[in-house]
Amino acid sequence: MRKGQTKKNLTDVECNNMVQHLLTKCTSTGKLPKGVADAIAKLFDCTPNTVRRVWRRAAVDLTGNKTICSSVYQRKKGHSGRKLMHLDIAQRIQQIPQSRRYCFRSLHTQCLSPILKCSQTVALRRQQGLPSHWALKQVTDVEGDKYFHDMYDTMHIDEKWFFMTRLQKKVYGAPGEKTKQRSCKSKHFLLHVMFLSAVARPRWDDDKQQCFDGKLGIWHFTEVVPAVRRSCRRDAGTPVMKTVAVTRDTYRSMLIDKVIPSIRAKWPSSGPRRVKIQQDNARPHVPPLDPNVLAACKKDGWDMEIVCQPPNSPDMNVLDLEFFRAIQTLQVEKFSSTIEEIVAATEEAWTAVSMQTLNKNFIALQRCLQEVIL
Repeated sequence: MRKGQTKKNLTDVECNNMVQHLLTKCTSTGKLPKGVADAIAKLFDCTPNTVRRVWRRAAVDLTGNKTICSSVYQRKKGHSGRKLMHLDIAQRIQQIPQSRRYCFRSLHTQCLSPILKCSQTVALRRQQGLPSHWALKQVTDVEGDKYFHDMYDTMHIDEKWFFMTRLQKKVYGAPGEKTKQRSCKSKHFLLHVMFLSAVARPRWDDDKQQCFDGKLGIWHFTEVVPAVRRSCRRDAGTPVMKTVAVTRDTYRSMLIDKVIPSIRAKWPSSGPRRVKIQQDNARPHVPPLDPNVLAACKKDGWDMEIVCQPPNSPDMNVLDLEFFRAIQTLQVEKFSSTIEEIVAATEEAWTAVSMQTLNKNFIALQRCLQEVIL
């Protein structure tokens, strides 16, 4: 079909019937009266130009010759159209696990040539008041020009649920291939685990002579307890992993036992020791002046502080600016059926995401700040 065409080409039978209708309405000299093409076009659900083109191809001759009109059959013989560039696409598709065929981008990066250009756009909204005031603090003045801070002294933390699979997932299959089905009683029965992630902006570490990837760590809110009941998979008393509720106490323990020690261990030695730990305003989060967290932040000569981003502003956090999405995209490619497998798949996806992706998210954050200010 041509561009903008909504109906397929006329068949040979339709073209022949069209000529027969036109023969009953044409003049003795083989001319079509005015309005006949429009009426026949409505009858065959096509355009008047198509009717006139078929009539010209018929070349009607009413002078008494043996052949009244020429053939109006389609001139497409055999297989028409562009020739296939790859004949083994079906076999190449089947070589990829079905869990990785959820979109064209994932499919072509595995076996095919890139045929789809994906462009990710960030929905930026104009905000006033507190977000604008907070965004202006991230701007510095250098010889009369405005620049954003390099953000080397700020790290972002946030939580996210990671599920065993997507709620709705499509899979591209080869012709004749049977796709696997996966279902559960309800979406509320999908296993999921809450993770806390901490990132900073990647940079070059002069002392270690290597790049600091900015990924400080990802931790899951789980605990290992003995199984209370016996099942077909395990006996009673077998250690099993279970999720725990994210409360202020568990969040405080995660900060003191996991996040802050990770900063001391992985932070570039040439970087500033005054670090801002940016979090959102969720209810389980500790206040900036929590005494236990303050004591841990000031330990060993460090000067860390907890800062809160503006309320209702998820685009002010790097983790919400597609970094969690990048992790989730790789995590759902793994087939997970237990909490342990969800944790393993998420940690593997965390390791696989490159620091270039994280640095692009920081640039996207600066773009969001620019939109908030303007």
